[in-house]
Amino acid sequence: MNNLRLLGLALLAVFAFTSCDEENTGGENDVNYEIPSTYEFENVSYTGQTQRLDMLEELTVYMKTANDGTVLDAQTMLDMYANENNAFSKAELNDADTKELENKTVEVDIEMFQAFIRDFAAATAEADGGVGSNGTPGVVTSPNDASKNYFFDAKGFEHIQLIEKGLMGSCFYFQGASIYLGSGKMDVDNEEIEEGKGTAMEHHWDEAFGYFGVPNDFPSNTDGIRFWGKYANGRDDLLGSNEAIMNAFIKGRAAISNKDLETRDEQIEIIRNEWERVSAATAVHYLNAANDAFADDAVRNHTLSEAWAFIHALKYNPNQKLSNTEVEGILAELGENFYEITTDNINAAKASLVEAYGFEDIQDQL
Repeated sequence: MNNLRLLGLALLAVFAFTSCDEENTGGENDVNYEIPSTYEFENVSYTGQTQRLDMLEELTVYMKTANDGTVLDAQTMLDMYANENNAFSKAELNDADTKELENKTVEVDIEMFQAFIRDFAAATAEADGGVGSNGTPGVVTSPNDASKNYFFDAKGFEHIQLIEKGLMGSCFYFQGASIYLGSGKMDVDNEEIEEGKGTAMEHHWDEAFGYFGVPNDFPSNTDGIRFWGKYANGRDDLLGSNEAIMNAFIKGRAAISNKDLETRDEQIEIIRNEWERVSAATAVHYLNAANDAFADDAVRNHTLSEAWAFIHALKYNPNQKLSNTEVEGILAELGENFYEITTDNINAAKASLVEAYGFEDIQDQL
């Protein structure tokens, strides 16, 4: 009888443990559903995001013709920005109903990008294929590498970088990290499934993933990575953000499909924090490059223009470590004329980023 009683107690203990283990309570290490190794789920669609990446890619190709002395047309670039007047060579982009870069740009920056475009076109017209220097817009070639030709305005700013990398921040990063992972897109229906798109919540999560610009089997596959995916991969040896971001996107999508919102929210925090680190680290990377090539006007101004855009992007994360005022202060350190910048200016901007993001141990390797 005693043996039977002990056996019964043991079975009850096993049953109680199993029941607790199978309960979906959420949390980082407590899930009872399958999490795939790649971003492969039923009913996934982020076509609109892919089209916007294509739009910026085509706009960038056009802008880079200025590096060969081409005079650019402002209206052509504005049309690409707003997807008007069949501006793209790819017909499917012109036909993409309601898809554009402009209306997905954070509203306070739209006029800034329109001004960048107009100023860029005007500078190319003024230069008319000429050589640039302090006070004169035009193409500047590196004395150390004749293949490095960049068009700068009269103050050494490269508008190609301000626009391309700037829209990576004010459009792709802003939409991905702030809008589509924000409450307005996450506190929505997660029951009704639309074929090809999933629930509203699943679809919004997929759209956030689309702005990151990687294949569904990243980081084991880096073919075709674009924009943020490219820069995350470039810093991965030091940050380890590739796997962290991708795993969070995969786990968060699985959590949504299994109604595990606690785990979803944990993954949102990981994505936001790692994406911000990528932007800050890339800015430090380009500040280092500017210091390394300080005597080379072409490379210095080129890399400073990229750094400016990645610093500016730090405004657009709900978890941002630096306030907008602090971000503007770092940009102010870089001054208003890259031909006249000093290494002290560059190092001051770098120091602010390194301290804010804890990059002390890797600051010179970035």
